Amino acid sequence: MDFYIAHSENKRGDYHKLEDHLCKVGKIAGSFASKWHAKELGNILGMVHDLGKYCNEFQDYLLNNGNSVEHSISGAIYLHDQLQINYNEILAIIIAGHHAGLHNIGDLKISLTGKKKNGFVQRSIDRYKNNFRNQISELNTKININIKNPLEVEFFIRMMFSSLIDADFLDTERHFEQEKYELRELERYSIKKLWDTFKKDQDKLMRKAEDTLVNQVRKKIYKNILVEADVKNNFFSMTVPTGGGKTRSGLGFALKHAVYNNMDRIIVVIPYTNIIEQTAREYRDILGENNVLEHHSNFEFTEDDKEKENRIKLATENWDMPVVVTTSVQFFESIFASKVSRSRKVHNLANSVIILDEVQTLPAGFLESILQVMKQLVYNYSSTIIFSTATQPAFKSRPGFEGINNIKEIAPEPFKTYKKLKRVDYNFEFLDRKMFWKEVAEKMIGEKQALAVLNTRNDAREVFTELKNHDIKNIYHLSTYMCASHRSRVLDEIKKKLEQDKNCYLVSTQLIEAGVNIDFPLVLRAVAPLDSIVQAAGRCNREGKLDTGEVIIFEPEEVNLPRGIYKTATGKTKLFLDNPEKLQDPDIFYDYFNTLYSDVNLDKSGIQELRKSFSFRNVAKKFKLIPDDTFNVIIENAKMIDDIPVDLNVIKKKGFINRDEWRKIQPFIVSLRKYKVNDLLRQGLIVELIEDVYIWTGKYDEKEGIKREYTNNDFTI
Repeated sequence: MDFYIAHSENKRGDYHKLEDHLCKVGKIAGSFASKWHAKELGNILGMVHDLGKYCNEFQDYLLNNGNSVEHSISGAIYLHDQLQINYNEILAIIIAGHHAGLHNIGDLKISLTGKKKNGFVQRSIDRYKNNFRNQISELNTKININIKNPLEVEFFIRMMFSSLIDADFLDTERHFEQEKYELRELERYSIKKLWDTFKKDQDKLMRKAEDTLVNQVRKKIYKNILVEADVKNNFFSMTVPTGGGKTRSGLGFALKHAVYNNMDRIIVVIPYTNIIEQTAREYRDILGENNVLEHHSNFEFTEDDKEKENRIKLATENWDMPVVVTTSVQFFESIFASKVSRSRKVHNLANSVIILDEVQTLPAGFLESILQVMKQLVYNYSSTIIFSTATQPAFKSRPGFEGINNIKEIAPEPFKTYKKLKRVDYNFEFLDRKMFWKEVAEKMIGEKQALAVLNTRNDAREVFTELKNHDIKNIYHLSTYMCASHRSRVLDEIKKKLEQDKNCYLVSTQLIEAGVNIDFPLVLRAVAPLDSIVQAAGRCNREGKLDTGEVIIFEPEEVNLPRGIYKTATGKTKLFLDNPEKLQDPDIFYDYFNTLYSDVNLDKSGIQELRKSFSFRNVAKKFKLIPDDTFNVIIENAKMIDDIPVDLNVIKKKGFINRDEWRKIQPFIVSLRKYKVNDLLRQGLIVELIEDVYIWTGKYDEKEGIKREYTNNDFTI
């Protein structure tokens, strides 16, 4: 064979020529990186990444099933030692990690030093230079990375790494699976056409809408927000109260703004899966199935057209879709990841409109690193960030905190809007003394329909038990003692009772505040973080059927608060509960969050220092929005949930769960604390399916989920 190969034969019997692969990956990576003026560097990274395959050992591995060699290290050494590029030492991380993921730079230096002497490394470099010396020399003269801040360099590496690995995957896919590669190119979208489609749909909706006060306010919000869209990329806040139509208004602004700035996509980041499902469904109804990617663990691919289904599946790999709706965990943990699979999509955040919905839920302990990266996306990568919520947090800079200044509000006169959309009166009379569980239950059944929201699962069960002591029908309980499939069924039943105007009483933990579309005339809320109180109030008189609903804030008989930021925030809330009318003013939340953020560590895991030292793997290990102190149990034997659409015996036999199976299992999982594993195994309440995944064999109640006798020590999350 008179040429070197990058990959073995495909289905057509063709080898993938190494020279062609390097040039193609360079071209694609350069195209991606051109969005932040780094086309030449992207080109170089693509042309260098597989130069280690220019050795007989690797060719023997491909052609004759010989022993493999670590081909990534040769390109890293070449970039590190021989190219005259700014930060060539740090950029070597990109080449070295294009299969194994980003390294810590300290570990990489040791590795490079130890492997320079390998004969195949120098032979690969020599052969490569014979082929590409002129091209690399020409590109090398154009590279000038003018970045000095180490945090900006760190994120620049992430963006370049993402560009390279996506380009590498795409060209490799083109060789082995041409039909998949072509499928990605079908029906390429136009943001302008999507904006036109949305505008027509929204105009039609507003014409048909009943002329109520709520709809008048929604129209005003939408029209005013659109006026603000024709400006260059920036930070925006969209402060809209519950029921103000921010889901549609936000998409309208994003599309119009993207057209004005020639941007690539809209990414909507939402903290809770149930809100994602609602939002994505609404966006698909407007823009079409083929233009909206819903990316989270519970999403089911149900598209009848297999071609469309496969295209959407492919888009989960790199987010190459016009509208992406995803979770906060997926979004932020991908940004700070070191693994190739999670990092691949990150370059597509550039030149995008990013809506952070319910932005007040961003975890305070990671706020410094999150906001610093958001600033880079806006200032260096042509993105726009929209902070969307009814309770805006305090992100402005202050002594000791480098925040974001000059965030432009796009919603019209938030204070007046809140007043017009006032649906509830807050009742503070039960803050002066503690309210007993029995009293909470009696207050609830004094009304035809009522909701009580408690701070812990055990508190919710206490109130639920008190309700059961009364001879009443239609009492319900929701908590994470129940799997998601069970909770969904209960919520459907509750909604029917409310629609039929029947008696209905619900006791829940704060999970009910996560965008659940229910409407009670009375809500009782145990003292909690201020934004949680307002979110709970969003479940009261939600549709405006009453003049005003009632929200009772009370001090419970037993103060059991989740530890950490939740407990601290609840303490701060009490400073703001001196006048019920203050909760009708959106400015109170800035003061509240400013007070809260001043007293907590906004970089609790030391992410920023790890980033400055280019410790990519350590950052990925530390940046976990959901603490890694739990294990999963599968609920399979409960009569009130559907059958699991996966054969657990097959999983046990093969010893692993693939991605598709894991997605299908998610609605049937309850997460428990790891420290209880041995106790539960000894009691025979769980059996191991595979490592770290168990099946629940204890009692599972149709009202409460995992039974009380197993949960007294509160080992669930």
